[in-house]
Parts: sequence; C-alpha cells; structure tokens
Amino acid sequence: MWFLTNEFELSPREVSDYYRKRWDIEVFFRFLKQELNLSHLVSLNKNGIEVMVYMTMIASMLLLIYKKANNLGYKTAKRRIAMELRDMITAILIIFAGGDPDKVFKT
Repeated sequence: MWFLTNEFELSPREVSDYYRKRWDIEVFFRFLKQELNLSHLVSLNKNGIEVMVYMTMIASMLLLIYKKANNLGYKTAKRRIAMELRDMITAILIIFAGGDPDKVFKT
C-alpha cells in the first residue's frame, strides 16, 4: 500500500492510523447521508449547519439505542420508531384539539 502525505515527520504507522481514522469518518458521514437523509443542507449559515448535524447525530444515537433495547435489525427499528413517533404526535394533536386519543387508538 502507498499513502501520500506532506507530513514528513510522521512515521508510516502514524500515517496509516490517520488514513484509518479518516475512513471511519467517511463511513459515518455516509451513514448520515444514506440512512438519516442528511443529503442536503437546509441552512447555509454555520449555526444552521451545526444544528442540523447535531440533531441528525442525536436522532441516530436514539435510533441505535432503540434498536439495541428492542433487539431489532436497523431497518425494522427505523420503521418502528417512525410509526411510534407518528402515533405519539397524532395523540398529542388530538389532545390539543380537545379529543380523546383512546377513542382513536383502540387496542
């Protein structure tokens, strides 16, 4: 393997470690883009971008916790958490409108 660098004071081991860390970062951003739909930026200012990235990372961590706690595969966890959030938001809206969510969500 050949690695290119302009950091001549680093050992070959250190250069390969930096490349490995860089690859881990690339894999993480691919995960954010493909699985969590962070493929385009809604805001172009620094604060907006930071908020969007942090919120996406928080959502990804919550999703992974949900996945592990329920012993599910990734896609199943993603689908179930989306359904549960949708139902929860719907129940909150029904309550704000003066209704009874138990009459809508019969178990």
